[in-house]
Amino acid sequence: MPGDKVFIDSNTFLYTFDEDEIAKRQKAQDWLTRLSECSCGITNLQVLNEIASVATRKSSRFADPFFRIDAFAQFGTFPVTFETSLVTRRLHMDLRYAWWDCLLLTSALELGCTHFLSEDLQDGQRIEGLTIVDPFAHSPEQIISSP
Repeated sequence: MPGDKVFIDSNTFLYTFDEDEIAKRQKAQDWLTRLSECSCGITNLQVLNEIASVATRKSSRFADPFFRIDAFAQFGTFPVTFETSLVTRRLHMDLRYAWWDCLLLTSALELGCTHFLSEDLQDGQRIEGLTIVDPFAHSPEQIISSP
């Protein structure tokens, strides 16, 4: 559907680094390419910082992670605000997902996203108009309409 926005969780970005999971690496790259082409992918600073945290802990596995993280910033560097955390409290109590996942879900809702790309949550679940999509269970073409 035109106007769709897809929030990208850190795991999709991180799989683009993964030399051991070739199939997931390719699917993650396919998703990011398609989301870039349609200008409908979006993320925030929390996600970029999560990627940096993992990449620096596993620095021997990830050659020059900051170059790639800087490239991922094309999808957004939106901050998380105090107001975001207030809404997150309600989602956390209702859903019982981890706090950090609820914070990202709230951010996606605030940014007007229709889909939330993550392998960590329940594929197909709808939360206040936001649909969780497992990027390894679906192709971009199944979710994103052509422009």
